[in-house]
Amino acid sequence: MRNHAWLYAALNGLAICSTIAADPIVTLSRDQVTYRGKLRGLVEDFYNIKFAHDTSGAQRFAPPKAYSPAPGSEIDATIPGPACPQIGAGIPPFFPETPNQSEDCLNLRITRPSGITADLLDKLPVVVHLVGGGVVKGSAYDEPFDPANLVAQSVALSKPIIHVVLNYRLTIFGFARLPVLNEQKSLNVGMRDQRAGFQWVKDNIAAFGGDPDRITSFGLSSGGTFSSLHLSTYGGEHGVPFTQAWVMSGPPGTALNMTSDATENHTYAVAERLGCNNKDDDRAVLDCLRQVPMDQLTEAAMAYSIDNHPPAGLFTFIPSVDDDFLPERQSTLYKSGRFVKGIPMVFGWVQDDGATNAGPAPLFQSEEDMKTPIRNFAHALTDDDYAKLFSLYPAKSFQEDVHNYEARKAEDDPDASVHYFRIARIMRDLLFTCSSIDFGFEIARQSQDPNGFSSVYHYVLNQSMVTPLFHAAGMPYLGAVHGSDLDYLYNNMFPRDQMSDSDKHVSDTLISSFVNFAYTGSPNSESLPSWPHSFSTSDNLDELESKIDSPSSFNLRVIGGPLGGGAVRMLRGSSNLSSGEQEGIAQIPLGNDVQYGEMKSRIYQDRQREVDREDLLLRCAFINGLAEKLGH
Repeated sequence: MRNHAWLYAALNGLAICSTIAADPIVTLSRDQVTYRGKLRGLVEDFYNIKFAHDTSGAQRFAPPKAYSPAPGSEIDATIPGPACPQIGAGIPPFFPETPNQSEDCLNLRITRPSGITADLLDKLPVVVHLVGGGVVKGSAYDEPFDPANLVAQSVALSKPIIHVVLNYRLTIFGFARLPVLNEQKSLNVGMRDQRAGFQWVKDNIAAFGGDPDRITSFGLSSGGTFSSLHLSTYGGEHGVPFTQAWVMSGPPGTALNMTSDATENHTYAVAERLGCNNKDDDRAVLDCLRQVPMDQLTEAAMAYSIDNHPPAGLFTFIPSVDDDFLPERQSTLYKSGRFVKGIPMVFGWVQDDGATNAGPAPLFQSEEDMKTPIRNFAHALTDDDYAKLFSLYPAKSFQEDVHNYEARKAEDDPDASVHYFRIARIMRDLLFTCSSIDFGFEIARQSQDPNGFSSVYHYVLNQSMVTPLFHAAGMPYLGAVHGSDLDYLYNNMFPRDQMSDSDKHVSDTLISSFVNFAYTGSPNSESLPSWPHSFSTSDNLDELESKIDSPSSFNLRVIGGPLGGGAVRMLRGSSNLSSGEQEGIAQIPLGNDVQYGEMKSRIYQDRQREVDREDLLLRCAFINGLAEKLGH
């Protein structure tokens, strides 16, 4: 174990030296630029560290240009910088209002344990948060993602980390598409911003006490999807400026319609609303859009996005294939081996991840109603595709969900038919689950070395502290919803002293696993129950060496929920096994995480039964086979 005794002393109030009492100062040795940060309790913050130039005027829609202060500059890093242009209103419960916006927004925030000095012998691992928000919302200074508690918890675990969060361009500013922008290699500039930010971290984080060779990219939803997609940028030929990734509800497949002309149509539609409607001359359209005031362009783009995809306009302007930065749709790239290999990955999803993408439960009274939310994301499915998809999610498999909801709902709560629970699960698998399994399988298969590459892990979170907020807002049918992971990491919306014992246990599990992963590329440690590699059995090894398109089994870590946490093994077609076969094969979990008085064998079997009931691998084999039609 590395010795960080100075941090333990600080935590216990024993360190009173000047390094702790004074605001921190960091100087980059290369050009003697000095950043003066801010001491805040047990952490030190450095705000508004600019890594790229202003993106307004002629630089609007252009790739970022790296920024370096004049040699010898002294930078005040005590005041938060502006967010990139986005919807200003908050999106409860995850996003606050964002009043301070500017196109000169490409800055980052560093938070580290207090008392670090540049000559620290053991550099600390670095975690870099790409904030998700449907590509319409999110900044480095959003209060729900304040990293102070996470960093303090890492110190308490004797494994201190450095946390970085960076801004990048969103909505039309980051993902406009016009033919002229494609010619100029100026598409996907929001992702190019992210890469520029990562490169600044890799080049400079050592001065802050961080290890440039241990950088974890992590994010939820679109932030996770961006982390995943970076592995396929430039077809994997240029590497990535991070060493591993922790992806929450954000596999590459969440970026649907990458090959369609949807984003280009959206760009022209916003241009027309602003009077920049010369569709026969895209250069004139570009020049016109660059002259529109920032606030006016933001308002028009967000109004159009909300009309296109109510209620918040999520995922209207998204990454698209550009024959350069993203040379092909992501599944084509990773299936053909055109991605950065050997990157340890954790993929996670939440049990009810797709429910908020489905829509209000009362809308779904028939199978035909189930097609509407799918069409919001996927435009090319045929009637035969829908028939096959729906047959894999038969009504009989969701009667237990209906029964459970009916048993707990109040008299004035809305009804939820079996079709609602079917479409909620379909949207989860379509957007989050199936691509996580598929990409993880390809990483494990194509990253093999003589000793075997096994640093791919999957989990499902089956508990949420935010669900009661949705229930109070009139959606009592929701379970563990999309976005539930982050506050278990950050402990901001629900401070630890307000958590139940069960929620504290989930939070402790996630934080410990996350910090272990930052240190070693594995979420395992002696203090936690075993978390097995996703593809690690003899059956998987045979599949990894073959050309089979999808796995027949994999290991999954269940975190939280009424049946507790533990590892289970998923088998394709397990829900169709006879009860005897289930007891002999599918109901033997791999973990031994027994908490809060679980009855071991019965709880294990019930947990495995619930996972088997989903028939996830069978369903995902079909969904992943639709990759071309889904545009991912």
